[in-house]
Amino acid sequence: MAHTRIVLLSARQPVDETDIGPKAMSLVRMSRSGLAVPAGFCITAAVFHEHLERNDLVDRLRSLVNELAEANPDNRGSLLSNLRQIIIEAPLVEQTRDEMESLYRELGADRVAVRSSGTAEDLPGHSFAVQHDSFLGITNIKDYIEAVRKCWASLWTLRAYEYRQRNGFDHLKIGMAVIVQKLIDADVSGVIFTADPLTGAGGNVIIEACFGLGETLVSGKVTPDRFVIRKNKLKLWSRTISKKKLERIVNADGLVDEHAIEGERSTSPTLDKRKMKLLAGLAIKIETEFDQAQDIEWAISGGKIYLLQSRPITALPPEKTWEDRQIWCGSPVREVMPDVVTPVTVSMLEGMLAGFFDPIFRLLCVDRGDHPAFDVIAGRVYFNANLWAAVIGCMPGSGIFDGTTFAGGHRGLQEVTRRLQIATEEDLPDLKHKKIRFILKLPLIIAGSLRNTPARGRRILEQIGAEADKWYRLDVTTLSCEQITESLELIVNQFEELLSHVLYLFGMISAYPILHWICTKWLPDDGSCAMQLLAGVGDMTDAVAGLDLWRLAAVADKSNEVKGIILSDDQWDTLKGKLAESDSGKGFLKSWRDFMHNHGHHCRGEIELYNRRWFETPDYILKLVRGYMFQFDRIDPIRNHAERAEQRRQLEQQCRRQLRNPIKRLIFNRYLVHSQQGWVFRENVKSEVVKLLTAMRRLLLELGRKLTERQVLAEQDDIFFLRLDEMSPVVQGSATFDIRRVIADRRTEYDKNSLIAPPDVIFGKFDPDTCIYPEPDENTEVLNGLAVSPGIVTGKARVILRADSDEHLLAGEILVAPFTDPGWTPYFVPAAAIVMDEGGMISHGSIIAREYGIPAVVNVGGATRIIKTGQTICVDGNRGIVTIIE
Repeated sequence: MAHTRIVLLSARQPVDETDIGPKAMSLVRMSRSGLAVPAGFCITAAVFHEHLERNDLVDRLRSLVNELAEANPDNRGSLLSNLRQIIIEAPLVEQTRDEMESLYRELGADRVAVRSSGTAEDLPGHSFAVQHDSFLGITNIKDYIEAVRKCWASLWTLRAYEYRQRNGFDHLKIGMAVIVQKLIDADVSGVIFTADPLTGAGGNVIIEACFGLGETLVSGKVTPDRFVIRKNKLKLWSRTISKKKLERIVNADGLVDEHAIEGERSTSPTLDKRKMKLLAGLAIKIETEFDQAQDIEWAISGGKIYLLQSRPITALPPEKTWEDRQIWCGSPVREVMPDVVTPVTVSMLEGMLAGFFDPIFRLLCVDRGDHPAFDVIAGRVYFNANLWAAVIGCMPGSGIFDGTTFAGGHRGLQEVTRRLQIATEEDLPDLKHKKIRFILKLPLIIAGSLRNTPARGRRILEQIGAEADKWYRLDVTTLSCEQITESLELIVNQFEELLSHVLYLFGMISAYPILHWICTKWLPDDGSCAMQLLAGVGDMTDAVAGLDLWRLAAVADKSNEVKGIILSDDQWDTLKGKLAESDSGKGFLKSWRDFMHNHGHHCRGEIELYNRRWFETPDYILKLVRGYMFQFDRIDPIRNHAERAEQRRQLEQQCRRQLRNPIKRLIFNRYLVHSQQGWVFRENVKSEVVKLLTAMRRLLLELGRKLTERQVLAEQDDIFFLRLDEMSPVVQGSATFDIRRVIADRRTEYDKNSLIAPPDVIFGKFDPDTCIYPEPDENTEVLNGLAVSPGIVTGKARVILRADSDEHLLAGEILVAPFTDPGWTPYFVPAAAIVMDEGGMISHGSIIAREYGIPAVVNVGGATRIIKTGQTICVDGNRGIVTIIE
């Protein structure tokens, strides 16, 4: 029979969109395009208007609209509620009811979905999404008719009324059609965006998916899985698998139930790669059909994909410029360069970082061209995250990489991860990746990795150490200005040779993820076993520095005479004269000199050449020694370290016993040794680099002294405000710029930047006047981060913002710091646990915490602002959680 006021979604005859609303019209158009749309029909807005007229509700509506305009906002809800009830209770025209019932029977569905389709929905610039009601799981005619009336009535919910009022719609000219479709018993459902609703970028298809019906996703009850697909080649760019705690399903009685998802299924992917690509292809087809970016709802049942709705993404923001799309991260370098950098350091970094990164690019067969790997913003070094996202994207299997875990609770890094996961090809540099060459090169890469043995690392360290010691012992006072500039150039060249071993470093530390996988898959492991196997390995120079400082304090404590001198209020220049007057004092001075020889090249921010080293700040080390001497009766870090090393050895034996398969045991042993020695190599080679930097600093200071005597410079440390490539012209008197004026300008800029505290992450161009700084929730009691060293400890917090401050960390306290570098190592010795605003699995603080066996959680964004000194906190280094107890 013909149904003039009810339109089949599969209709081929012309249909007026004003009769059925844009939502229903999109279903008709998709059906005509041959896409799988669930069978159904649309009750047109004419039926709704007939319902109002036949029940004398039109004048009543007009009167109510006037009353609502004058009513107190608090009273509008009750007025609208009464109206909705009148619409629902009003009887249907008999002929219309018969027509509606007839179509329902012809549909032959066990269960249907009844959805609103307002005639003003999804218009350009406006979206009525979630403004009107829908009903699922309808199984009989009575409930179906009731649901249709309720959809009509939902035109007059408070949220719908206020939305129309804000956007200037005429309430009396709005109609409501109703879509009735066979309900898809979805195994998986979700939404697709053919453009990013937040940025307007249209290069990707963004798929969000959950188990069961999509209402849990739309209502925000679950965090969906997210898959980002490149449009041009349908390549998976990124995926984020969430923990999906709930799903809504249709039960045997036809009712929609909501229940918890248990076990591993909650964290399993909702879609495989084939389904992702199929959905992305359908989305592109729909976008082409509508000639506009689309927001598409879909469901999968029995392996078949159904399209439930498609609406335009309204009010897309304009696409950003290239500069505004760049993301700059300071976190990777914050632990070694926390402050404003000087021109001499920047000029050194330009060559050093190129030598560090270029071997990686060559290995991956990519060409970064002139795209910057880093930049100096507000005087600080920031890495370009877009470049590194593109590099990771060149690696096989990169699409399944989920960086959200590594962001921890750091809001800036969370946003970086989110943006890069949906980045389009226009956001990232074209690295001209030679994939075929890389594939052909893979056997050589694998063969080369087999040469990455600990013995090779020891040979590299011996070679670098000998060279560093040669420069470290050099008497710079015997050199002329020309010889100093030549020496600086030689050291820079030495850096390039040293950095040629970067692939060995990456090869060794890449063993740890494999070790972690082995422990979680082959052994009974709670996720902390691999980290426990890195405790107390020994021979890690920076970890030894903290223990040697404790030993130095122990030497002072052995002699009452030395103890009395050290604990006096005198400064080091006075103390050392007094200590030289006795045998016990001379013994302490020898220990002091040994400590400074081995570790005096360290300091806070030790990559910056301007920063004074420990051997230049003896009163700082003296302060630490005094602090340790008051804690001998409370802790013994030397014994603790030895005990943790023994516990680690016992755990190694236990793991080997549990691995009865000899091949698995062989693999375990290989990656265990490589992981342990990889971290040791990383820290020790960095220490040798810092020795070379210290030698550079000595050379620069001597050059500064000589040029000051010549009256070329006003002050000795002016030398740090020249670039390395400017040194020779300045020495030779051939500089083409006003030396003192340039230095003065650079000092002014340095001081200005020192007063600015830019955020860890910068999106686009930085403007200190308009930059929005993420504010932590200071009322939160549970902070999430990244677990980097296992164990659970409860204790008093001590917040320390700078390693060179006068603050003491007492035995058993928990150190809360913004980040840590080797200059912080002395604070680790008495610490019960570590909490950091920033950091990663391979950052210095994480490595030292594992070596000492101290629980640690990093990337706890805002920890130093939320946690207060003296509060009792619990640090869970197994799960990455910090809880404020009191």
